[in-house]
Parts: sequence; structure tokens; C-alpha cells
Amino acid sequence: MLSQLKRLSLEADGRYATEAELAFLKSYGQTVRQRISGYEKIRDAEDTIMDEAEAQLIEIDSQVFHQGEQDFTDTCRRDRKNTLRHASAAMLFNDLDRLRDGLLLWQQTIVRAIKAEQPSTITWQEIPGVLREHLSAEEMDLMMPALHLTQALLR
Repeated sequence: MLSQLKRLSLEADGRYATEAELAFLKSYGQTVRQRISGYEKIRDAEDTIMDEAEAQLIEIDSQVFHQGEQDFTDTCRRDRKNTLRHASAAMLFNDLDRLRDGLLLWQQTIVRAIKAEQPSTITWQEIPGVLREHLSAEEMDLMMPALHLTQALLR
């Protein structure tokens, strides 16, 4: 939404915006309560969500956070939290461009450089299931575009 507002501000400079140009605002207005509610639920349950995700990931692959003898559990948790926070903000503001350009492309480079595609893929396949336990169906529907983008870029 922030990117769309910025774009609209530049494109409509000195004139009134058209109905078509305002459509995204009307759509956003209809979902703002669910967006705020979902964001607050994720924020308030962040540690629980991280614990549940970590347990599921370790159940899938006990060495998911290890490379050789090195344990990267804490680093992976920090990165998951950061990504979830950005994805939640993208859902809140309906701004996938900012999520992609501001975080995910950078993280994608790192994931590939350290050859962590498999743990990243598993992580972002499992996170939606964990979030479903904390969000309503409507909130989850609003969160899924950010999660799909994350899944697409961090594999």
C-alpha cells in the first residue's frame, strides 16, 4: 500500500485521482481490521510461533540448523523472526514490493551464497501451517501473499 500510495502521489500530482487509481484504497479499507488483527496476533505470539516452527523443522530434519559440526539454530531463529516481521508488515500495509525489494532479494543472495536453500525451503513450507494455528482464516488469506513471495524467493 505504501508503494502504491507513493506511486499514486507521483502519478496524480496536480490532478484528482481516478476511480480506478483509488480502487486499491477502497479494497484496503475493507480489510484493514483483519490486517491489524493478524499483525497483532503474530506480534504477540512471535516467540510461540518460532518455538512451534523450530520444533516442526527439527522433527522433519534433526540437522536442519547444522552445517557440518556448526550449529546455526540461533542465527536461523533470528533470521526467521526478521523475515516473519517483514512479512507481517507487508501484510499489514499490503506492500509486497517493499518486502521483496527491502529484504527478500538480499536474503535470497545470502541463502544461495551459504548454500542454505534446503533449510530455507523447509522453513517457509512449514511456517504457514504454524501461522494457521494463530490466525483466523481471513487473516491467513491476507498473510498468504507475503508467505508465497517468501517461499518463492527463499528456496
